[in-house]
Parts: sequence; C-alpha cells; structure tokens
Amino acid sequence: MENKVKVEIYGHSYTINGEAPAEYIQQIADYVDKKMREVSSANPGYNLNQTAILVALNIADEYFQMKKITSGIEGVMEKKTMALISMLDEGLIGDYFHKAESIHQADH
Repeated sequence: MENKVKVEIYGHSYTINGEAPAEYIQQIADYVDKKMREVSSANPGYNLNQTAILVALNIADEYFQMKKITSGIEGVMEKKTMALISMLDEGLIGDYFHKAESIHQADH
C-alpha cells in the first residue's frame, strides 16, 4: 500500500509517496529538516542548493560510517561463529556440556 505523506523540510512542503509507514516517512523528513537547519545555521551564506548538497554529503558520510561499523561487527560475529563451529567439530563443546551434565547428575 502506497502512502502519500505531506512533509515540511526547511520551510518547503513536499508530498512524499512511498510504501513505508507514514510515521517513518515523517521521521526521515524531520531528520533531513533538522540537518538542513544545522548546516544552514553553521553556513548562513549558503543558498538552498549548497545547503542541500552539504546535507546529502553529511548523511552519506553517516551512512558509510554506520555501514563500516556494521560490517566490522558482522566480521567479528562471523569469526566467533566459525570458532564455535570448529569447537563443535572437534568435540570440545560437547565434552564441556557432557562434563557439566555429569557433575550435575553427581550432585543429585
């Protein structure tokens, strides 16, 4: 289902068509508006196009930084998963659980 959401960004009204929920579209528009206002107040001489391009570059930078962090986390998780699989293959984890179960049964 396509949503039509009227948003305001930097004093201009836009109608956004999208399949995302209206609240999500509004949230994104609010974020872009906030960034436009931040860049504009830091660079009062910039026109609308210059401000928009700088905002787009800033948001793209945020995206690539998050992508870098995410891929780093995925790499760490993949290494740990492979280590666990290796331990399973070697029987190390099975031995650990078997010993823990034996101790538990001996206590009862």
